[in-house]
Amino acid sequence: MSAARGVPAPRRRSHTVRNDRGAAFTEYGALLLCVAAIAGSVVLVAPTRTADLFSTAVCKIKEATGLGGECEEAEDDHIQADPDYDYTPAYCVKDGEKQTYGGSIDFGIFTLGQDYSYAREDLSDGKVIVTFMPTTHGGVKTGAGVEFGASEAAHGGANVEASLEAKLGSGMTYIFDSEEEFKEFEDEVNEAIAMETNRQLNPTGDGMMRLGDWLGIVDYPEIERQPDVRTTTVGVDAELNGDVGFWAGPKGSDKKEKDGEAWTMNLGAQGSLSAGTQRDISTWYGDPDNIQTSNTYSWTAEGSLGATALSPHVDGSLSWTGGTRIMRNEDGSIANIRYIAGAEGKFNYGIDKNVGNKSNQGSGSFGQGQTQSVTQMVQVDFKNTPEEQAAAEQLLNEYGLAPPPYMTNAMADQLDEEDYGGKIVEEPGPDADPWDEIFYRRGTAWQYASDKEIDSGSFGASVKMGLQFGAQVDWELEESHTNQALMLDAPSDEGSRRFIDYADCLSDEYTQEEGE
Repeated sequence: MSAARGVPAPRRRSHTVRNDRGAAFTEYGALLLCVAAIAGSVVLVAPTRTADLFSTAVCKIKEATGLGGECEEAEDDHIQADPDYDYTPAYCVKDGEKQTYGGSIDFGIFTLGQDYSYAREDLSDGKVIVTFMPTTHGGVKTGAGVEFGASEAAHGGANVEASLEAKLGSGMTYIFDSEEEFKEFEDEVNEAIAMETNRQLNPTGDGMMRLGDWLGIVDYPEIERQPDVRTTTVGVDAELNGDVGFWAGPKGSDKKEKDGEAWTMNLGAQGSLSAGTQRDISTWYGDPDNIQTSNTYSWTAEGSLGATALSPHVDGSLSWTGGTRIMRNEDGSIANIRYIAGAEGKFNYGIDKNVGNKSNQGSGSFGQGQTQSVTQMVQVDFKNTPEEQAAAEQLLNEYGLAPPPYMTNAMADQLDEEDYGGKIVEEPGPDADPWDEIFYRRGTAWQYASDKEIDSGSFGASVKMGLQFGAQVDWELEESHTNQALMLDAPSDEGSRRFIDYADCLSDEYTQEEGE
């Protein structure tokens, strides 16, 4: 093993041997007993440092008993940085945009829907990543409500609704080394996305086109640029929604009341809690000699509160995301393990409009949102050697999908302090696990904070004929820009690491503002 960890380990010291022919037998006896005791304790406490400590201990004893000359002063022996390793983040988003379109159908307590999302990300290393993910989701939802203070002119009410949905997605990702390469293949990628959308929405038509191509009747488009990553997503989402409000309606005859004349909410409050988990299974084709596979396990939680006055509404939400990605090489060995955490605060405002009566309703919503988010990642890479693979498996066996505690603390501690990152910056101690030194020597950690602008809207309609039937379409457009980024620097000669500014990950919008 290389250097001692945490406590500076003295290097092997040289000493000058004097003429000790006249030494008494008792001196040698005492020396042997001391050396034996120290050797035993050293082997028990720090076997990786036995040679250095044993040599130093013997030298010190001989110096103290007059059997040897002066020992050299101890020098710090720290874990050194790997000069061939790149400590810059593998994935730090400078600018991003995402478009999501979807629809769902309600059938009594059952719901079924389809979403399509297109995302583009510009990374700090110049790469451009394009991801297209169609997702099918279905589940059940149920609720209960109560009315109070009902009168001809106004009434109040409260509702609670719970839902549970499963989702399945199959997406594709393209990775380009530069903006120029993306432009070269942009049309081809868009055509591939259109084909995938057609296959999802109209599998029969897609099959007929392929048959026609086989018969020579039509030419099925050939896409030369294949995805660099293909991903299958499975997940479960649970949500609890509640609202309380007061409605005002027109005064009228008894017949209007019986027919359920339109009621329009003019004052209310809403809240929701949601949680979800999903697993992404991805195949990476970037290196044809080593096709890698990753499993990403992630969890989300969100809470929101909002208010409505007449048609305008405002709401705010806080959400948290955590995840672990395990990347394996083609031979099954572990290439790296990445821990991911994210926090987001969102403020939305918009207009709601409801039309119809209590049996037949239509609704529309339009809004804009302001979001601040922080994403943090810690990654440790493992070489394909028996020692490092054993360390990787030990890490998974001991902590499962959760990051080690000191990594968790660091991902919170380093939010505001550039030069502080908790224990993640400290050199491991002599009793640390093998993977701990591997991370200190070659691990990467980074965070980036972004602001987002979101435009969203939806249309829906429902009919109550014994059971509730309904349909809804919605969309969301998101644009994000990174305004702060930090990365964990390489190990220093003093035996520590520190977080430094990572200017390459800042959006051009912010770097231009600083230069003005």
